[in-house]
Amino acid sequence: MKKIILISSFVLIAVIGAALYYVFTNLDAIVKAVIEKAGSQTTQTAVRVDKVKIVLTDGAGTINGLSIANPKGFETRHAFRLGAVETKIDIKSLTKEPYIIEKVIIRKPQVFYEMNKDRQGNLNILYDNIAAATAGSGSASKPATKSAEPKLIIRHFLFADATVEAKVVPLNNKEYTLKLPTIDLKDLGGKNGATPSEISQQVLRAVTERALAEVKRAGIDEKVQALKSEAQEKLDTKKSELEGKAGEKLKNLLKK
Repeated sequence: MKKIILISSFVLIAVIGAALYYVFTNLDAIVKAVIEKAGSQTTQTAVRVDKVKIVLTDGAGTINGLSIANPKGFETRHAFRLGAVETKIDIKSLTKEPYIIEKVIIRKPQVFYEMNKDRQGNLNILYDNIAAATAGSGSASKPATKSAEPKLIIRHFLFADATVEAKVVPLNNKEYTLKLPTIDLKDLGGKNGATPSEISQQVLRAVTERALAEVKRAGIDEKVQALKSEAQEKLDTKKSELEGKAGEKLKNLLKK
């Protein structure tokens, strides 16, 4: 019996050792897969990452080639292309929640704003998707989802040197290149922390508001509104013409 227990213990240690070896030697691939899966579920679009590099001893990490696809109904392929994302984690905080991320720095990201033929904005829909995913995590039908998400605090979030490539389908696919002011956020998640979905919503709200402000500053909204007013005016004129012709026909019939 002692021999069996001893052998079983060695097998267990070997399995645990193999599992730990797999995790640590494949940590970059594991993190990449988690980002893509969780990101896609939250945004309800395809989230892809080219490469992840994690240095556990320093608590540092780099995510390269992170992109978020557009929701359905838009011609532009991506909503965001973030290039390189630098992160720094407080190693000491990993013993309990909320886990603390000292900084997330995104430099020279690309934001792709598109207004489709139905005058819907891709960033607005993406934001709504994340809001729905966050609200759904707390529903009675999915009690395990919220608890499964860790609580985080991001001390410093920097979104700098960003450009907005805007495409407006109602204006004959008119394209604009705009500069986005630096977005510098502190203590995301508050004192008690928030789930990644909730923090994503906070960040995307800030980015969307700044992007839409730049779109408005460029006069794009006014041009679309003018086009809409012109189309409505033509429709009203056509309607009046048809009503006039119908009235004339009715008069002629009554004369007979």
